[in-house]
Amino acid sequence: MNGDKERQRLIDHMRAWLDALAARDFRGLKFAPGFRNTENTVELPVGVGLCRTLQRIWDDGHYFVDVATGQVEYWGVADEPGRETVFAVRLKVAGNLIAEAETMTSRGKGEYFVPSMIATGTPGFHDVLPPEQRISREALIEVAHLYFDGIERSDGSIVPSRPDALRLVNGKEDAGDTADLDEDRKYRALSVQEQISKGYYSYIEALRGRRAIVADVERGIVLFHVMFDHPADHSTEDGTLPWPDPNTVMAFEAFKVVGGEIQTVWAIGAGYPYGIRSGWGDGELRRIAALS
Repeated sequence: MNGDKERQRLIDHMRAWLDALAARDFRGLKFAPGFRNTENTVELPVGVGLCRTLQRIWDDGHYFVDVATGQVEYWGVADEPGRETVFAVRLKVAGNLIAEAETMTSRGKGEYFVPSMIATGTPGFHDVLPPEQRISREALIEVAHLYFDGIERSDGSIVPSRPDALRLVNGKEDAGDTADLDEDRKYRALSVQEQISKGYYSYIEALRGRRAIVADVERGIVLFHVMFDHPADHSTEDGTLPWPDPNTVMAFEAFKVVGGEIQTVWAIGAGYPYGIRSGWGDGELRRIAALS
């Protein structure tokens, strides 16, 4: 199999999906028997949900491709009436047929919602790495698991991240921020490991339903879907309670891993009722079992 050719073929499938989404017409696509489609965890027929409200898809966006599993994911921004909406679509392609489609929309607002940054991203994220800076597919997936484990345990020492790693949450810098920050935001200048070990994410009870969607060895990219449980009775070390009500955030997280270390994290997500499931099974369970 020609990897570059297959990668482009999967991207072409995604482009056809996005064209159909924008046109509100999916008749030109070919679906596998048993095709499933979800949006924001709910199983739906194609042509409803975002398709009904979308006015325009921005030109800038990101393709994440896993040739080995036939999966491709797109992150972008759409205009809806009176607002900008961040969205992501995952497709699983079997042969020339679309077998699965999963959409997540984030209709956020406020400081932690910067659609323009999500659309453009950060420099170099999609660059192909020289062979000496690559790690195996299995190792990429393990790096992401260790990141999630570290948050669950409030132990940044197990997270293989560079001290200057940048993290964007819905487009906003949340670690590695070099701006002049006020007292309430100074934690953003800390490293990922320091933030975790100092308890800034201790309000997160579990990161369950972990699904490895893309592991791109050439580019050092690993992308996960995961459910962040916030029971609303866990505060951070300084007593802050970020979530006043119990909820679960479905997050799509992409990591740029260079030489075995996390260089950049992109995360997009939206909140749902506490304990909700993704609609695609319970994902990787070994971490939950290991912590019990």
